[in-house]
Amino acid sequence: MVAFVEHDAPHLFTQIFPDRSYFRCSEAFVRKYLQTLGWSERRSTRAAQKLPDNHEQILSDSFLRQACIIGDHAIPAPLRANTDQTQTIYQMGNKTTWNPKGVHQVSTVGMEEKRAFTRVPTISASGELHPMQTIYFGQTTASCPSKKVVLYDEAQRLGFKFEPSKSGTYWSTQATMKSLVNDIIAPYFK
Repeated sequence: MVAFVEHDAPHLFTQIFPDRSYFRCSEAFVRKYLQTLGWSERRSTRAAQKLPDNHEQILSDSFLRQACIIGDHAIPAPLRANTDQTQTIYQMGNKTTWNPKGVHQVSTVGMEEKRAFTRVPTISASGELHPMQTIYFGQTTASCPSKKVVLYDEAQRLGFKFEPSKSGTYWSTQATMKSLVNDIIAPYFK
C-alpha cells in the first residue's frame, strides 16, 4: 500500500495535519481502507489431505502385525526404530491476505514456496533420538550448511549428516537412504 501511495499521491507523506502529525500508513489505516472496499482478512484455501475410508482398519492391521513380529522374535525396544522425512521450509509465507468478502478461493504469495530441505529424524522405541540427516537441493556439499556455522562442529560430533541430494529435489534418494542406514541407524544398532 505504501508503494501505491508513494506512486499516486506522494505528497500525503509530507503533508502536516492541523494536530502537527504526519500521514502514516499504519496497520489500522490499511485495515479500515480495505474494509471500505468490502474486503476482509481471509485464510488461504486448499484441499485437505484425505484419509482412506478404512484408515482405522489399516492402523489396526499394522499394529497387530508389529505386535506379532515383536513378540515372536523378542525384538527389544532399542532395536525398533522409526524414521520419517519432513519438509522443512526456511521461511514460512503468510497464509492470510485481503480479498473481497465471500470469496471462496483465496490465493496468497509464498504458499508454494519450496525453499526448503528435508529433515530425516529417527527415534527408537526406547525413546532415544538418533542424529538427524538433512538433505539439501544441490549436487555438492556447497548446498549444505557452511562448516563455519555456529555449532556445526558439535552437530558433526553428535553424528548429524548434512548431504546434497545430487538430484533435482531436496528429497531423499536411494543414495541418501543408504547413507542414513549405514551412517546413522546401523552404528546405533551395533
